[in-house]
Amino acid sequence: MTATNSKYYKDISVKAYAKLINKSDKTVYKMIKDGLIGANKKAKGYEIRVDSFMLNRCEDINKNMHTMKELMQSFESRLNEIESKTKQKKVVTPLKKSMKKPIMKKVVKKTAVKSIRKSGKTNGNKK
Repeated sequence: MTATNSKYYKDISVKAYAKLINKSDKTVYKMIKDGLIGANKKAKGYEIRVDSFMLNRCEDINKNMHTMKELMQSFESRLNEIESKTKQKKVVTPLKKSMKKPIMKKVVKKTAVKSIRKSGKTNGNKK
């Protein structure tokens, strides 16, 4: 390997490559065995040669994805808070309205009946 090639390629471990492609170590070993990935056997295990530009680009994308996931989680939690507040308001408001109207009607009816009984006047009977 020449010095000019070393700046364009980087050798990484199986574990790092698995994390990069979002797969398990076992899957990467199987890919190496099947010949889907070229790898060099070293004393500590396999090393996979990766284009350094693509490696950096993948790392940037993974960082951005992580940031986007965090933002989405915060948006979802805020949305859930807002939905729970609006559900609470919808439940409370109809109960107040439905309880006020019948109570007022009953009170008016009772007082009207009591005043008629006290005066002794009714539509058909006069004393």
